[in-house]
Amino acid sequence: MLNKVLKDAMKVNELVNQLQEVDHECGYHNGSVEGMLAYYTKDIIIAEAKNRLDMANENLDYYDKYDEEYQTHMKDKKQLEKFIKKWG
Repeated sequence: MLNKVLKDAMKVNELVNQLQEVDHECGYHNGSVEGMLAYYTKDIIIAEAKNRLDMANENLDYYDKYDEEYQTHMKDKKQLEKFIKKWG
């Protein structure tokens, strides 16, 4: 099941950024799918999705709805909500 959760997480821009890029740069895993599967649990991925959703909501409060950044954060929010609804 974790493989499916991680596969779906890699379809969410904010989770790709955190799980594949930031956490790899921090040395938590080697950047491969196998490395990520060894490091993450479903609970860790869900918690990170919720954290990133909080950040997206804060950003939506900051930007004007006509700003390009607002649209990006709205897309992130929708992706994260869909992921959390499915796996959370």
